Amino acid sequence: MASGLFFGAQAGTFLFAGVVAFTLGVWGLSDPVVATIFLLAAMFLRSALLPQFGGAPFLLALAVLVAATAWWISRSDITFRFGAVEWAMAGFVAWNVCSALLPHKYGPGDQFTLDARSVPHFILIPTVIPFVAYIVGRVVFTRASAVRAAMWALMAFAAYSAVVSVLQFTGPSELIWPRHVAEAPEWAGRAVGVVNQPVANGMVLALGIAIAALLVSRRSEPTWSRWLALAVGLGCGCALYLTYTRAAWLSGLLVLVIGAVLAKGYRGGFIAVLGVIGALAVVNWATLTSADRSAGGVGSTQEVDDRLNTIATALWAAEQKPIVGWGVSRFWSVNTYHHQQWSTDTPWIRGYAIPAHQNELGILAELGVIGLGLWLAVLVLIAHRLWNAYRTLPTGDLCGKPLAVVAISAFTILVCTGITVDLRFFDFPLMAVFLVAGIAAGWAERHRAG
Repeated sequence: MASGLFFGAQAGTFLFAGVVAFTLGVWGLSDPVVATIFLLAAMFLRSALLPQFGGAPFLLALAVLVAATAWWISRSDITFRFGAVEWAMAGFVAWNVCSALLPHKYGPGDQFTLDARSVPHFILIPTVIPFVAYIVGRVVFTRASAVRAAMWALMAFAAYSAVVSVLQFTGPSELIWPRHVAEAPEWAGRAVGVVNQPVANGMVLALGIAIAALLVSRRSEPTWSRWLALAVGLGCGCALYLTYTRAAWLSGLLVLVIGAVLAKGYRGGFIAVLGVIGALAVVNWATLTSADRSAGGVGSTQEVDDRLNTIATALWAAEQKPIVGWGVSRFWSVNTYHHQQWSTDTPWIRGYAIPAHQNELGILAELGVIGLGLWLAVLVLIAHRLWNAYRTLPTGDLCGKPLAVVAISAFTILVCTGITVDLRFFDFPLMAVFLVAGIAAGWAERHRAG
């Protein structure tokens, strides 16, 4: 009887989810901007929906976005052409696929738990989807209203992650969803957010701060929306602190520094916040430099030792197989069977049998110099486009220099975060960053074309 009720409830849940998915899919097919926001939502909630629905939500949303974009391009006057960025992206994806198909000495995933990671998902989620988001942002987001919708959607996701992050510490825990944040966070004592990872959560929150600052500075926006954006920005700042993670704090600091340097017309707010943070750091210097992470200290050396040993392992791996690498998603295995020690002062056990903690070195070890070269080409070419966007776009418009500042902030966050983690284990933050970068690049191209 009980099992019948359980399976009946499960069937009802899946039926309701199917109806919702069909309705949203039809809506998304009518407008690629809507489809983009749906895919953002599916990626944002991926870890929460994974136990019950698997990869179906984001795969369906991706298919709807691709179909909607293709249909929209076929009916518009826009001619889509591959540029240097897109060719570099295509090359990087192709090399990942080749690496997945080639035979390798070790399998993917954790060799102790035998958690064999899905290589197709490892390519699709952190590589294909962000690249698709960049192209869609560049081609489809041609209206200011579409850009505004994307900014508000991204800020809403950041706001929700901030609320969940704060409730993780203050309660009531009954209000927290997804439940894993309250019941089984992977990093106890750190604000993991909806994405369930403090560094990834820091990227989401820092991007939320950058977008909130953009919307607060727009006098053309309604007063209520500017106050709401200010509240979201402050909430994201508080939640960012609660990550107790140096890489996440660095993301927030980078947003403030870039805003203070590049945000013409509204840099005063960034400078003021930097001043307050600087004063608080001086007053609490002893705590800040301590090894007590829960009190806000950044002096812990264990994570540094982890990264030093994984760097040594990645360099050893690259020396052994410099051209094609050990295979996509294989660093975990290499670091299990061939773990290296940075120096005699670094405990050998630190960083043993864990994924890469430096994005570019992880790519070098797994995909060789060919893969790393293609990835760096993507980064350099996008950075060049974003700088051109900042130089050429008008100052006062929402889709002018302020948009470029947000994109530069987001892209800088991505690059600098990659110094401390392997970005390929992230999902929503990567898509969000590449989408914003694509939107800014597209507006700059159309502005130059007149």
